[in-house]
Amino acid sequence: MSKMETGYASAEPKKGKLLRRLMKIVFVYMMVDSVVSKYAEYRKKRNEKLEGENKDSAYKSYDLFMNSKEIRIGDERFSGANIKNCLGGVNLDLQELKMYSDVFLNLSNVFGGISVKVPYGVNVKCDSKCMFGGVSCTVPEYEGDEVHTIYIEAKITFGGLAVNAAKCSDETVEDMFEEGVLESISKEINVVKESGGSRETGSAVALDGQDAAGIK
Repeated sequence: MSKMETGYASAEPKKGKLLRRLMKIVFVYMMVDSVVSKYAEYRKKRNEKLEGENKDSAYKSYDLFMNSKEIRIGDERFSGANIKNCLGGVNLDLQELKMYSDVFLNLSNVFGGISVKVPYGVNVKCDSKCMFGGVSCTVPEYEGDEVHTIYIEAKITFGGLAVNAAKCSDETVEDMFEEGVLESISKEINVVKESGGSRETGSAVALDGQDAAGIK
Protein backbone atom coordinates (compact mmCIF):
# COMPACT_ATOMS: atom_id res chain seq x y z
CA MET A 1 0.00 0.00 0.00
CA SER A 2 1.36 3.40 -0.96
CA LYS A 3 1.87 6.28 1.51
CA MET A 4 -1.08 8.18 -0.01
CA GLU A 5 -3.44 5.25 0.52
CA THR A 6 -2.22 4.83 4.12
CA GLY A 7 -2.83 8.52 4.87
CA TYR A 8 -6.33 8.38 3.37
CA ALA A 9 -7.17 5.27 5.41
CA SER A 10 -6.04 6.95 8.65
CA ALA A 11 -7.99 10.14 7.86
CA GLU A 12 -11.31 8.29 7.54
CA PRO A 13 -11.43 7.07 11.18
CA LYS A 14 -10.59 10.61 12.43
CA LYS A 15 -13.53 12.09 10.50
CA GLY A 16 -15.79 9.39 11.89
CA LYS A 17 -14.70 10.10 15.47
CA LEU A 18 -15.24 13.84 15.00
CA LEU A 19 -18.72 13.26 13.60
CA ARG A 20 -19.65 10.99 16.50
CA ARG A 21 -18.41 13.58 19.01
CA LEU A 22 -20.47 16.28 17.38
CA MET A 23 -23.53 14.08 17.46
CA LYS A 24 -22.97 13.40 21.16
CA ILE A 25 -22.63 17.12 21.89
CA VAL A 26 -25.84 17.90 20.01
CA PHE A 27 -27.67 15.08 21.81
CA VAL A 28 -26.48 16.25 25.24
CA TYR A 29 -27.46 19.86 24.43
CA MET A 30 -30.94 18.77 23.37
CA MET A 31 -31.37 16.72 26.54
CA VAL A 32 -30.21 19.58 28.79
CA ASP A 33 -32.42 22.09 26.96
CA SER A 34 -35.42 19.79 27.36
CA VAL A 35 -34.79 19.26 31.07
CA VAL A 36 -34.29 23.00 31.71
CA SER A 37 -37.44 23.90 29.76
CA LYS A 38 -39.55 21.37 31.67
CA TYR A 39 -38.11 22.54 34.99
CA ALA A 40 -38.78 26.19 34.10
CA GLU A 41 -42.37 25.32 33.20
CA TYR A 42 -42.77 23.47 36.51
CA ARG A 43 -41.42 26.44 38.48
CA LYS A 44 -43.69 28.81 36.55
CA LYS A 45 -46.82 26.78 37.38
CA ARG A 46 -45.71 26.47 40.99
CA ASN A 47 -45.22 30.24 41.26
CA GLU A 48 -48.67 30.86 39.76
CA LYS A 49 -50.15 28.57 42.38
CA LEU A 50 -48.27 30.39 45.13
CA GLU A 51 -49.50 33.74 43.81
CA GLY A 52 -53.07 32.57 44.30
CA GLU A 53 -52.33 31.40 47.83
CA ASN A 54 -50.58 34.68 48.69
CA LYS A 55 -53.80 36.66 48.29
CA ASP A 56 -55.29 35.08 51.41
CA SER A 57 -52.10 34.75 53.44
CA ALA A 58 -50.06 37.25 55.45
CA TYR A 59 -46.93 35.16 54.83
CA LYS A 60 -46.04 35.23 51.14
CA SER A 61 -44.13 32.65 49.10
CA TYR A 62 -42.41 33.11 45.73
CA ASP A 63 -40.49 30.58 43.64
CA LEU A 64 -38.75 32.19 40.65
CA PHE A 65 -36.60 30.57 37.96
CA MET A 66 -35.03 32.41 35.02
CA ASN A 67 -37.37 35.32 35.59
CA SER A 68 -37.47 38.79 37.16
CA LYS A 69 -40.18 40.06 39.47
CA GLU A 70 -41.21 43.29 41.21
CA ILE A 71 -42.97 42.60 44.53
CA ARG A 72 -44.66 45.54 46.23
CA ILE A 73 -46.24 45.16 49.66
CA GLY A 74 -48.38 48.04 50.94
CA ASP A 75 -51.38 48.13 53.25
CA GLU A 76 -52.22 44.42 53.11
CA ARG A 77 -51.46 42.04 55.97
CA PHE A 78 -47.81 41.03 55.85
CA SER A 79 -45.84 38.99 58.36
CA GLY A 80 -43.01 37.90 56.09
CA ALA A 81 -42.02 36.08 52.92
CA ASN A 82 -40.18 33.04 51.64
CA ILE A 83 -38.45 33.90 48.35
CA LYS A 84 -36.50 31.45 46.18
CA ASN A 85 -34.71 32.95 43.21
CA CYS A 86 -32.57 31.17 40.60
CA LEU A 87 -31.08 32.75 37.49
CA GLY A 88 -33.17 35.89 37.84
CA GLY A 89 -33.77 39.06 39.80
CA VAL A 90 -36.23 40.05 42.54
CA ASN A 91 -37.04 43.52 43.83
CA LEU A 92 -38.98 43.42 47.11
CA ASP A 93 -40.43 46.87 47.81
CA LEU A 94 -41.69 47.34 51.39
CA GLN A 95 -41.46 51.16 51.50
CA GLU A 96 -45.23 51.60 51.91
CA LEU A 97 -45.60 48.80 54.46
CA LYS A 98 -47.27 49.78 57.75
CA MET A 99 -45.51 47.62 60.34
CA TYR A 100 -47.42 46.69 63.49
CA SER A 101 -45.12 43.80 64.39
CA ASP A 102 -41.81 42.27 63.35
CA VAL A 103 -41.40 40.79 59.86
CA PHE A 104 -39.44 37.68 58.85
CA LEU A 105 -37.85 37.15 55.42
CA ASN A 106 -36.35 33.85 54.29
CA LEU A 107 -34.36 34.44 51.09
CA SER A 108 -32.59 31.93 48.84
CA ASN A 109 -30.68 33.21 45.83
CA VAL A 110 -28.65 31.24 43.25
CA PHE A 111 -27.03 32.95 40.25
CA GLY A 112 -29.09 36.10 40.58
CA GLY A 113 -29.83 39.13 42.71
CA ILE A 114 -32.36 40.20 45.34
CA SER A 115 -33.02 43.81 46.35
CA VAL A 116 -35.05 44.69 49.46
CA LYS A 117 -36.31 48.22 50.19
CA VAL A 118 -37.55 48.56 53.78
CA PRO A 119 -39.67 51.35 55.34
CA TYR A 120 -38.04 54.34 56.99
CA GLY A 121 -37.44 53.99 60.74
CA VAL A 122 -37.28 50.19 61.09
CA ASN A 123 -34.38 48.00 62.11
CA VAL A 124 -32.96 45.16 60.03
CA LYS A 125 -31.23 42.08 61.41
CA CYS A 126 -29.57 40.07 58.63
CA ASP A 127 -28.15 36.58 59.06
CA SER A 128 -26.58 35.45 55.79
CA LYS A 129 -24.57 32.56 54.41
CA CYS A 130 -22.71 33.41 51.21
CA MET A 131 -20.81 31.28 48.74
CA PHE A 132 -19.21 33.31 45.97
CA GLY A 133 -21.64 36.15 46.63
CA GLY A 134 -22.17 39.24 48.75
CA VAL A 135 -24.64 41.01 51.04
CA SER A 136 -24.98 44.78 51.45
CA CYS A 137 -27.18 46.31 54.17
CA THR A 138 -27.16 50.11 54.54
CA VAL A 139 -30.10 50.42 56.94
CA PRO A 140 -29.20 52.49 60.04
CA GLU A 141 -30.05 51.20 63.51
CA TYR A 142 -32.83 52.93 65.42
CA GLU A 143 -33.67 52.85 69.12
CA GLY A 144 -37.00 52.84 70.88
CA ASP A 145 -39.69 50.50 72.17
CA GLU A 146 -41.96 51.17 69.19
CA VAL A 147 -39.31 50.41 66.56
CA HIS A 148 -40.04 47.16 64.73
CA THR A 149 -37.47 44.85 63.16
CA ILE A 150 -37.25 43.01 59.87
CA TYR A 151 -35.36 39.74 60.35
CA ILE A 152 -33.66 38.42 57.22
CA GLU A 153 -32.20 34.94 56.83
CA ALA A 154 -30.45 34.65 53.48
CA LYS A 155 -28.54 31.99 51.56
CA ILE A 156 -26.60 33.49 48.66
CA THR A 157 -24.76 31.44 46.03
CA PHE A 158 -23.11 33.17 43.09
CA GLY A 159 -25.25 36.27 43.54
CA GLY A 160 -25.99 39.22 45.76
CA LEU A 161 -28.42 40.72 48.25
CA ALA A 162 -28.89 44.47 48.76
CA VAL A 163 -31.01 45.90 51.62
CA ASN A 164 -31.74 49.64 51.66
CA ALA A 165 -34.07 51.90 53.64
CA ALA A 166 -36.58 54.37 52.24
CA LYS A 167 -35.76 58.01 52.92
CA CYS A 168 -37.82 60.38 55.02
CA SER A 169 -39.21 63.57 53.50
CA ASP A 170 -36.40 65.75 54.94
CA GLU A 171 -33.72 63.56 53.37
CA THR A 172 -35.55 63.67 50.05
CA VAL A 173 -35.53 67.48 50.12
CA GLU A 174 -31.83 67.48 50.94
CA ASP A 175 -31.16 65.16 48.00
CA MET A 176 -33.08 67.50 45.69
CA PHE A 177 -30.89 70.40 46.73
CA GLU A 178 -27.78 68.26 46.39
CA GLU A 179 -28.77 67.42 42.84
CA GLY A 180 -28.64 71.09 41.84
CA VAL A 181 -32.30 72.03 42.20
CA LEU A 182 -31.43 74.91 44.52
CA GLU A 183 -29.01 76.33 41.96
CA SER A 184 -31.63 76.03 39.23
CA ILE A 185 -34.22 77.86 41.37
CA SER A 186 -31.73 80.66 42.04
CA LYS A 187 -31.10 81.07 38.31
CA GLU A 188 -34.83 81.26 37.62
CA ILE A 189 -35.26 83.92 40.32
CA ASN A 190 -32.43 85.99 38.80
CA VAL A 191 -33.99 85.69 35.35
CA VAL A 192 -37.33 86.90 36.71
CA LYS A 193 -35.65 89.81 38.47
CA GLU A 194 -33.75 90.81 35.34
CA SER A 195 -36.84 90.60 33.15
CA GLY A 196 -38.84 92.61 35.69
CA GLY A 197 -36.08 95.23 35.90
CA SER A 198 -35.93 95.60 32.14
CA ARG A 199 -39.72 96.09 31.97
CA GLU A 200 -39.53 98.78 34.67
CA THR A 201 -36.68 100.50 32.81
CA GLY A 202 -38.66 100.39 29.59
CA SER A 203 -41.69 101.91 31.32
CA ALA A 204 -39.59 104.69 32.75
CA VAL A 205 -38.16 105.45 29.33
CA ALA A 206 -41.67 105.55 27.87
CA LEU A 207 -42.83 107.93 30.59
CA ASP A 208 -39.87 110.18 30.02
CA GLY A 209 -40.73 110.30 26.35
CA GLN A 210 -44.32 111.23 27.12
CA ASP A 211 -43.24 113.97 29.52
CA ALA A 212 -40.89 115.34 26.96
CA ALA A 213 -43.59 115.32 24.33
CA GLY A 214 -45.96 117.07 26.73
CA ILE A 215 -43.44 119.76 27.50
CA LYS A 216 -42.84 120.31 23.86
